[in-house]
Amino acid sequence: MPLAVLPCAHASEPSAADAVPQHDGVVHITKAELLSVSGTGYSAPPKRAEDAALPADGWKTISLPHTAPRELVPTSSSGARTVTDWYRIDLAGLARSAQPRLLYLPRWKTLGHIAVYGDGILLYQSHGSPVHNDYNHPLLLPLNATANTPSPTSVLIRVDRLRNSGSGFSTVWVGDEDSLSWRYQVRQLLQVQLPFMGSAAFLAVGAFAFAVWLRKKRESLYLLFFAISALAFLRTLHYYVGGSYTPISDEWFEWITVASLLWLIVLIHLFLQRLHRQPSAWLTRSALALTLACNVATLPHASTWVVSLYLFTPLLNLMVLPVAVLIFAVNLRKALRAQLPEGRLVAGWTVFAVAFTSYDGFLQNNLVSPESVYTSPYAIIGLFFVFSYILFQRYTDAFAEVGRLNKGLAQRLQAREAELGQSYRRLRAIETQHMLSAERRRLMQDMHDGLGSSLISAIRSVERGTMSDAEVSDVLKGCMDDLKLVIDSMENVDADLLLLLATLRFRLAPRIESAGVALRWEVQPVPVLSWLEPKSALHILRIVQECVANVLRHTRATTICVSTATLDQSVCVAIEDNGAGFDVDEALRRGGRGLRNQQRRALAIGATVSWESGSTGTRFMLWLPLHRKVDAEKAIDAF
Repeated sequence: MPLAVLPCAHASEPSAADAVPQHDGVVHITKAELLSVSGTGYSAPPKRAEDAALPADGWKTISLPHTAPRELVPTSSSGARTVTDWYRIDLAGLARSAQPRLLYLPRWKTLGHIAVYGDGILLYQSHGSPVHNDYNHPLLLPLNATANTPSPTSVLIRVDRLRNSGSGFSTVWVGDEDSLSWRYQVRQLLQVQLPFMGSAAFLAVGAFAFAVWLRKKRESLYLLFFAISALAFLRTLHYYVGGSYTPISDEWFEWITVASLLWLIVLIHLFLQRLHRQPSAWLTRSALALTLACNVATLPHASTWVVSLYLFTPLLNLMVLPVAVLIFAVNLRKALRAQLPEGRLVAGWTVFAVAFTSYDGFLQNNLVSPESVYTSPYAIIGLFFVFSYILFQRYTDAFAEVGRLNKGLAQRLQAREAELGQSYRRLRAIETQHMLSAERRRLMQDMHDGLGSSLISAIRSVERGTMSDAEVSDVLKGCMDDLKLVIDSMENVDADLLLLLATLRFRLAPRIESAGVALRWEVQPVPVLSWLEPKSALHILRIVQECVANVLRHTRATTICVSTATLDQSVCVAIEDNGAGFDVDEALRRGGRGLRNQQRRALAIGATVSWESGSTGTRFMLWLPLHRKVDAEKAIDAF
């Protein structure tokens, strides 16, 4: 395996029997003497080795690294019978050193504690739980406190273990700090720090994925990614957390470690199934049932046949391995069949994960050198990168899809805007043409009714010889006034009634003065009439013109007064004269065209007209609304 052999453990280096330092002042010890003492239960290491009363006989020479075999299936007494292994290393052949001398132990594994003695004096002992006892941490400790002081000539290393659990003990290095610290740091990095940083980074990215899922709950991949990251973090805790730092018991800590592995496999199955979208109902149900059964069966203090879960863990890991291979094989087959790009990536990770997990199973059961490194954490780190890449691709693909949709939408919107612009221009052209046609018809109709009828009457009178030149001149002047009124009605008066009346005054004043009639202009400011437009303006001009013409033609008045006023919701335009009055009711009953035309035009713009006539003169009033109703607008359009 790529991590099984480290640069700090080469078999070609000198043995402890020679005790000859290398050129860098380091001795690599590959042989030791071993004495195993049976017992029942754990005991604290004595302060001095002589207090242990170790026998002089029974020691045997062994090669390092050394492993004690374990029972794969523990029995009811497996948790009580213990063995204390004493490893004796002779350092008498080492030369005196000017630097403090340190002992470096790359790795040790046992269900118990370790203690180190120098010349019989206790130098170091592990603390906390005998199960999660920092077994995955390398050990680096000084043999002599200061320089130029003699280092121990003999080192005893005491290792407690359960008889059925076996143990592992690596080679030993002795040397100065400069020569051993980098070896220790590399081993610490590979065994502890990298697994911790990888699982912590996995959990941090998983938390981000969970936040994304909270916003987009339909994307279950993000929730699965978070759950996988959390379980992967729990699964790798035992590699770098010691028992003295855990707030729960060994039994529950081990149960969490086992349960997290089982659920991690199930969630990876659901994640892959969500990717290739080819669910396997039977496989999902079987995996869930097996996981739940194992979780319940291994609950601490729930099953009498499970003496100690940490003794069963290696067996459970070996049993889970073929199930995991089956689940991954089914999912990868479907992913490759669906031609899923991520399928090949996950397939490559699966091969390494199965290999790494199998290797760790051998290492846990003392079947390979204990100096090797657990590789399962690196499979978890690989899983982090693979799944992060998959989610990153999905995330970027989603953004790219949004970009494509936005681009397509922009193109469709641009095409639609062009189409609407073209339709708008056609409608504007049609509306303009319709408006011009309507205005042309209105002008033609008005000129026909006003100017046309006057000219026809004048032509007939001239042909019969019944009109004098002066009368013909008056008729032609009236026709000219009608034409001017039509032209004036086309001017934009901005809804200003006074401006419209001023225009009329400019047109009619010469004719009034030529008739010897005085004009009094008493117009007051009035509100703006928002509905005043050319059509309505012509009606108002026609009404006022007709009233002035009647005064000049029939009343023999000497004064005409034009005034305006605002009353309630109406504007009143009043025209008074001092001529002979007339009977209004009689005139309306006879059906005179002048009065009827005024009423009809007033009705067309939503206004009303009234007359007050007597012997002292006549008062005509045109009542214009401040706000015209829709019916009146329809009436003026139909007029």
